[in-house]
Amino acid sequence: MPNILLVSATEVEHSENEIYGVPIHIVGIGKYNSTINTYGLIEKYKPDIVINFGSCGNLSNHTPGTVLEVTNVVNDFYAGEIYKYNNIQLDTVLNREEVKCFTTDTFYEKDESYPKFYTNRIKSCDIVEMELYGIAHICKIKNTPIYGYKWPSDDGDQLQWKINAAIGFQNFKLIFKSRFL
Repeated sequence: MPNILLVSATEVEHSENEIYGVPIHIVGIGKYNSTINTYGLIEKYKPDIVINFGSCGNLSNHTPGTVLEVTNVVNDFYAGEIYKYNNIQLDTVLNREEVKCFTTDTFYEKDESYPKFYTNRIKSCDIVEMELYGIAHICKIKNTPIYGYKWPSDDGDQLQWKINAAIGFQNFKLIFKSRFL
């Protein structure tokens, strides 16, 4: 079995501290927290692979609780022509379909007015969350394979989040066991 570093934003998404004996490390909510904490964990544990998992917002018609293997992650950062962040291609096991994940540091509200660059980027994606871009960015710098698994927990209705997050986590555990153990 490879040396796996399992990372999650918060224990609220799963309320467990390991999956089949592999510890879950909490990296915090948001790009800054997830980047700096993932860096420290990579330095400490020297993993063969990093796997980020957790709930996300639904931008497409994915069934809540369905685990998606992210293939590409998009950052909400924008500095005009001064600096451009590129999308990050993730490692995949099955790569059945492209799943683009938009990472932002704020909750995305469908009825809000956003700048055009933000709206254009998010419309090109399937899901939205707050950590994967930072995790993927540091993994690419450290030359460590990164896998991302997300499950839509709601489509803006936060009341359904807890129920769907629990379903998604149970589904993820099965995928994790079959693909990595």
